[in-house]
Amino acid sequence: MRLTSTVTLLVLLSSLSSTPLWSNNGKVAFAFPIKNITVDGRMDDWPAGLKKYAINGYRYGARADHPDDANAFFMAGHNLAENAIYVFVSVRDDDYVRTPDDDHYASHDLQVLYLDVKHDPAGSGVLAYELTEDHRKIVHQEDMPWYPELARANWDNVTVKILREGGTTNYEWKIVLPDTLEVPRALGFDYVIFDKDESQNSVSLEWGPGGEKFSNNDRLGDLVLVREGTLLSEVTGRIEKVGMAKEGMPERVELTHRGKHPFRLTARTDSLGNYALTVPVMSYEVSIRPQYHWNNWFDLDRMVGGNPVNIRVRDVEKNVATPLMVAVEPQPAPPEKGVLHEKFTKGTAQRVDEYIRTYMDYYNIPGVSVGLIQDGKLVYHRTYGVENAMTGKPVRMESVFEAASITKSVFAYVMNRLTQRGDFDLDRPLHEQFPFPELEKYPEYKKMTARHVLTHVSGLPNWGAKLLHPPGTQFGYSGEGFEYLKKVVAGGVGPHLPDSIQRLLDQELLEPLGMTNTYFKDDPQLRERGVSGHYDGRPTRQSYDAWPGMAFSMHTNAQDFAPFALALLERKGLTEAQAEAMFTMQTLEKEENFLNGYPTGFGLGIALRESPYGMVFGHGGNNGDFRCQFEVYDDLKMGYIIFTNSSTGGPLVFDFHKFAVEGSGGDGE
Repeated sequence: MRLTSTVTLLVLLSSLSSTPLWSNNGKVAFAFPIKNITVDGRMDDWPAGLKKYAINGYRYGARADHPDDANAFFMAGHNLAENAIYVFVSVRDDDYVRTPDDDHYASHDLQVLYLDVKHDPAGSGVLAYELTEDHRKIVHQEDMPWYPELARANWDNVTVKILREGGTTNYEWKIVLPDTLEVPRALGFDYVIFDKDESQNSVSLEWGPGGEKFSNNDRLGDLVLVREGTLLSEVTGRIEKVGMAKEGMPERVELTHRGKHPFRLTARTDSLGNYALTVPVMSYEVSIRPQYHWNNWFDLDRMVGGNPVNIRVRDVEKNVATPLMVAVEPQPAPPEKGVLHEKFTKGTAQRVDEYIRTYMDYYNIPGVSVGLIQDGKLVYHRTYGVENAMTGKPVRMESVFEAASITKSVFAYVMNRLTQRGDFDLDRPLHEQFPFPELEKYPEYKKMTARHVLTHVSGLPNWGAKLLHPPGTQFGYSGEGFEYLKKVVAGGVGPHLPDSIQRLLDQELLEPLGMTNTYFKDDPQLRERGVSGHYDGRPTRQSYDAWPGMAFSMHTNAQDFAPFALALLERKGLTEAQAEAMFTMQTLEKEENFLNGYPTGFGLGIALRESPYGMVFGHGGNNGDFRCQFEVYDDLKMGYIIFTNSSTGGPLVFDFHKFAVEGSGGDGE
């Protein structure tokens, strides 16, 4: 299941974290030559002087109950004659859990070694070796076919031994590389430990920061293979802003050695722009690649570095690099007046194309599908860019994007149609039709109705089985509520659920509106037409839900979705009374979240907001690696539909109401 972020009032909320377009996470370790190593889980044949690197980055879970629990380190070496790298990991674990009959990662202690052999800054496949005494697998290789090295991945070139002695578990690895090993060389590398205790407490530790390391080589550290006797020294430096009044600083700088065997290393910066990194004594070029910084929910800066600086690192206590200059590129801006207020011509289409491509270039958005509505008709639709940044396959007219939370609006339409026929009672408590066992400890949950869910006052969080407040008392955007309502409508959670919900969508939505290229669950045509989402400019693994998720799982594009947007404009398929209920503001957002000071909220499942041009309806969507939105101005009979396949698509999506209708001043004047 894809967990959608909270999207309220047509406002697409974006992550406040920095989004670097970078190679590696800033951690660096060194592997020196070693020989005569027997892979037996014992450390006695390893050189005594090798550095031990702590694996102590806390990811999630309960903190260890005992100070000696889940303490870990690794050492690394290489052997040119064997074309192999060695890794020795030791974990102090006073409560070691095995489950031979259960291979789920959360059921037992396990390790994951991540290795990016190509180490390509443009993107390359990450081998993720998941290991326990009873189970082993390579993680998710089938979901990323654009990395050929993953298709060839297996355990044939890996030798590993696990040895448990007292309260310590050792993991000794030997990995034979697929190409000729030369040094110096940098590999992408990381290590994660999942420690499970019999008390059911668990903790996950990592060497370097970054989640889902298997899907993006940006999230690994650097393992540098060096020659015997190679000297190491520290480089320090800083970044200086040029004309930057806003907060934010590039998170990383890159040190590139351009010798016979070039390699690059990454150093993390602090909040003041200072960095320090231990490197081999060589010459380096220090530079900054474009990075992004969120100033607030909708303001995303692209920071670019000036000319690189060069430094010759010597065997001294500290080498100080010349400061690096960094500036913010001017952001693209919408026009003063929305383009849909004039007759749509070829010139208008050219303006649309230029605007979208400018945003795509600035924010590194791989692909876009857009549609424009004028005089109650779809007057323009087009696709841009690529489905996948690694393959370069162009977005086609039939390509479909994840619609994320826009899915809620089509399910709401179906619920309104069922209600007007008397097939569903919006005010009957949901638990009477299908209970929610995890909520039984909250007696007030039994007051929850479909009306509460559709207007986002169910009391449920966005995701999670708990009650935050009594139903009907407080606004709180909830995808969990829509999924609960889906189960109620389907009459349970048995094997019939996917088919019953799909039949309902076919009968009430897809067939009446002629939406032939919209999907809610795994389908051969969806697999052929679905585009990849992207984080940090890298494609995410492609997988499709086995059953419809009414909070998140729709896949479509601007052209195929347009009949739904126009049906809402025309109130097609709705009685006058039901349309009035659906499009009347029933829940208000908090005033500080109003867009330009105008009230925003929800009708019966549709997001609504006031504007200088009257009522606007629609919905936004954010699955992280997909950002999208549609809005229709009821009185003007104009609007837009836009889908992007990028974590950085938010500013384009959010600004599009200005470009299409309201202008940069918010009032079109």
